[in-house]
Amino acid sequence: MIFFDIETAPLMASEMNERMPNFKARANLKDEAKIEADIKEKRDKFFDEAALSPFTGRVCAFGYAAAEDEVTLIHYNGREEDEKVILVRFWNLYINSEDSFVGFNIANFDLPFLIRRSYVHNITMPNDIFNPVYRRYGKRFIDMMDYWRLTNYQERISLSNFAVHVGLKPKEESGKFFHEWIKGDKDDVKKAEDYLTNDVELTRSVYMRIGLTA
Repeated sequence: MIFFDIETAPLMASEMNERMPNFKARANLKDEAKIEADIKEKRDKFFDEAALSPFTGRVCAFGYAAAEDEVTLIHYNGREEDEKVILVRFWNLYINSEDSFVGFNIANFDLPFLIRRSYVHNITMPNDIFNPVYRRYGKRFIDMMDYWRLTNYQERISLSNFAVHVGLKPKEESGKFFHEWIKGDKDDVKKAEDYLTNDVELTRSVYMRIGLTA
């Protein structure tokens, strides 16, 4: 088993401007100040959520670990031009291993993000990562979210709450600003590395705690 997690960041401002919608205020607003405020709110939300979409965001790091190994982190202090290197290293890890890859909510976030960002860089990916006929990811990918959902696909939970549910400590903070930490000073980079390390370790701990074995 290889346990993994990715972190994402917004694209550079020039790329974001090319992908930004033409924001319009609500039709019922007539006051010029309110119109400007409404447009600004929508623009701010667009930038605030940019890292959550592969159309407006990029992969800036990933971490992984086997069942009993220390976590390995792959990042380059958040430099935009290094996304291709990060993606290639991820897919090489997958290609050169026969292990299953375990993550949390990877079917909804990590895998679509990795694949769609790989399109940008024209990266050749393994043929077995996704089956478009059955709309399923490869059998070597295991999503811990499925162990919470069971047969009810409307059910969702955060990794932190899943950890609490099985008697583990929750995550101490959000990774919303990971992409800023990783570009910061020594202390900020350490904070980012600790955050990603904890996410990988927590995924592994939940997996083991619910009675699954690597």
